[in-house]
Amino acid sequence: MRSRERTFTESARRRQIVDCAIDAMAELGYAQASVRKIAERAGVAMSVVLYHFGSKDELVAAIVSECYRSVIEIMLPTIEADNSAQGKLAAHIRGHISYLESHRSHQLAITEIASNHRGRDGRRLADLDIDPTHLADLAKVDLEPIFRLGVASGEFRPDLSPDAMALAVRSAIGGALLRSTTDPDFDVRAYGEDLVLAFHLASRAS
Repeated sequence: MRSRERTFTESARRRQIVDCAIDAMAELGYAQASVRKIAERAGVAMSVVLYHFGSKDELVAAIVSECYRSVIEIMLPTIEADNSAQGKLAAHIRGHISYLESHRSHQLAITEIASNHRGRDGRRLADLDIDPTHLADLAKVDLEPIFRLGVASGEFRPDLSPDAMALAVRSAIGGALLRSTTDPDFDVRAYGEDLVLAFHLASRAS
């Protein structure tokens, strides 16, 4: 199966299973989203899931690749369209907030995997076998290079820590995801604009 080119039908079935797995992990959590439950959601036998993916580890890697592909599709064009570090930072925040609105299940699924996945050989999210193209594009939307660019260009404070600021932005965006799961009236987009302003003020050179 994996040693030859997949047919259109096989590719469509894989996409269906991955979509069902994302929804299952978002709704049930990683531990409860067994291969059997994912198969039930997809309306297929568990053997069909294992035929296409071989193991839950391989299915998890496919889920992560799909989550990366979808977030890159939303975020990369606007980040690359702006040459300034401040513009790229604002585009990253707005793009990620937009992703939370349009792909909430994807974000929940990747969060569940990051927190809970342990492969048979002990591998975690960072060690999964992911499409190299997705990894290369994901690096282009990363926060650390944006903050390093801003420090080098003089847009950001010279004493700014790219690692610490990147962690702060990710944590703030993660907070929006958690809040939105308990408060259906939470205005994610307005919160995103507040983050753009807050991190602009926190990072700009005096």
